[in-house]
Amino acid sequence: MSALHLVCATAALDSCLRAVAPGDAVLLMGNGAYAGADARLAALTLPVAVLAEDAASRGVAAAAPIKQATYEDFVALVVEHDVSVTWT
Repeated sequence: MSALHLVCATAALDSCLRAVAPGDAVLLMGNGAYAGADARLAALTLPVAVLAEDAASRGVAAAAPIKQATYEDFVALVVEHDVSVTWT
């Protein structure tokens, strides 16, 4: 069972990282976009993305290999994973 982890606050990143498992994905959104500079995300072997509009509105440039996601990408990730977990 795969999970999509929605990180909505930078402070929630630690909890999220303790819970991720192989096959999961992480999407940074809202104020969670600020976590895009966290080096721990670049070291993950899971897909990690940041909602492009949230990053742009906060003036955040995520470090590679974090991808920019559109709202269409967000919907595709929700459909692709069995469950979604929101971290606030």
